[in-house]
Amino acid sequence: MASKVRRLIRFLLPKQLVARYMESKIPLPTDNIYKFYALFSLLLLIFSLGAGLYVQQSANEQVIAILPELEVLKEAKELSAKDEVTKQILERKLEVVASDRKFFSKVLGGSLGLAITGIVYGFRRWHTVIQPLQDEHAKIQLEISRLQLEKLKAESAKAVGAEKGAACPHCGEDPVDRP
Repeated sequence: MASKVRRLIRFLLPKQLVARYMESKIPLPTDNIYKFYALFSLLLLIFSLGAGLYVQQSANEQVIAILPELEVLKEAKELSAKDEVTKQILERKLEVVASDRKFFSKVLGGSLGLAITGIVYGFRRWHTVIQPLQDEHAKIQLEISRLQLEKLKAESAKAVGAEKGAACPHCGEDPVDRP
């Protein structure tokens, strides 16, 4: 299915637009699986919260749309056959809305639980397993850089000493510099 959509997009759009818009603009953290778990779970948490709000709002809108007509039909003393069927349909719609809200709330609750678990697991493992190794690697790189700098300074000093000539073994002064 996805390949058909891609082919359709490539057929309909010029290559420059496809290359421009099919390119990922968001860098994915592929250097560390725990970072990926944590950030993907954070995205899942945000999605679940937004979807929960949407489910609640749409269910409320449906109930608000159904209730006035249903209340009018319930207050009527004598209902025609058509009104009785309409009343039953509206009652059934309310039941469906309630059951859908309950189902989607459970699914989103599971999604929230999975997201929170992934966030805790990913960030904890990232902090306790990967980060100490990266910190140690950075310290080692810093020490290597310092040693290389000292070596360059020593080589530079030796090169400057060789340019001046041999120093006097007794006093350490350069005999070439004296007039």
